[in-house]
Amino acid sequence: MITRREFLGLAIATPALAKATAASLAVATAIRAGDRTSMCLAYTSFAVRMLQGRDILKSTAAALPAEALFDLCEKFGANGAQLDWSQIVSFEAPALDALRKRVDDSRLALELSVPSKYLETPEAYAEMVRVASALGVTRIRVALLYGRRYETFATRDEWTSWAAKWRTTLVSMRRTFDASPIIVGIENHKDWHAQELVELLTLVGSPKMGACVDFGNNISLLESPLDTVKALAPYAVTTHLKDMAVKPTAEGFGLSEVPLGEGFLPLAEIIATLRAQRPDVPMCLEMITRDPLPVPYKTDRYWVAIDRPSPDVLTRFEQEVLGKAWTRDLPAITGLPPEAQVAAEDENVRRSVDYARRTLKL
Repeated sequence: MITRREFLGLAIATPALAKATAASLAVATAIRAGDRTSMCLAYTSFAVRMLQGRDILKSTAAALPAEALFDLCEKFGANGAQLDWSQIVSFEAPALDALRKRVDDSRLALELSVPSKYLETPEAYAEMVRVASALGVTRIRVALLYGRRYETFATRDEWTSWAAKWRTTLVSMRRTFDASPIIVGIENHKDWHAQELVELLTLVGSPKMGACVDFGNNISLLESPLDTVKALAPYAVTTHLKDMAVKPTAEGFGLSEVPLGEGFLPLAEIIATLRAQRPDVPMCLEMITRDPLPVPYKTDRYWVAIDRPSPDVLTRFEQEVLGKAWTRDLPAITGLPPEAQVAAEDENVRRSVDYARRTLKL
């Protein structure tokens, strides 16, 4: 993993920049030779580019229009893209037709990440289906909560009310889901424990609704990654494939995505677990280049909306996860020049694609 200092040097040192450029050219050569990875790339794999456009456009994802994401997917040799709703510039039929042609011409598989409000009423859902179908999309990813459970809710009642609202809403929408050509994957987005999400999906009981299985998110809820995947595998619709690193802090630990193969997740075992249940589930890389996320589980505030585990469960987590902590600083981008941040993002995606192709055989 390139350190912060190395990335800073990348922006100012010609030899280092040349090396990174050569690596990108090597990827491009592999693509021309037809050596694409079977993975798709989530739009969040280019979070640096999205955040750098934040001052111009309201939505961070919209700062990277669909065509730009498709260009990046081709550059890095991906088989497809997980596109965010906000990246679609126009929802009129001619614009959607043109976007569909771009996808077809590039032979990219396409998934769509959709705001949760489109699951709330039949009318909103029908609009989402119209757009998705026009783009040839058959499966979507949804996050019901856009924050983190331990940061969003100030009281236990707030969490209980939010969770009850979604249980009621999704159950009431079952007939709409069942009649749709679209399969919905609800992500474990630092909100639901794996078993809570299983209970929600069981309650809804629609064959058109499952999970977008994120390999690392539930570490922030003190779950073993393999436990999370084993629970959600029977419901997998799509994935956020990633590797993770942790480092203890005074209040808990820092959590970071790192290039595939450089963290502690048992990636081959996770993929095998998913495919044993869902052989056709897509692998979608989410390599977010950013500062570490603080997980302050040693503070009282963290537990406001979360049940405390038994001491033995917590001890097991600390041994299995924090016992694999990094001995050096987690990667960070704050303080780096914009060009160095983009270079870091490219390098992280390039390393991940290379590892997926060579080692995971994706």
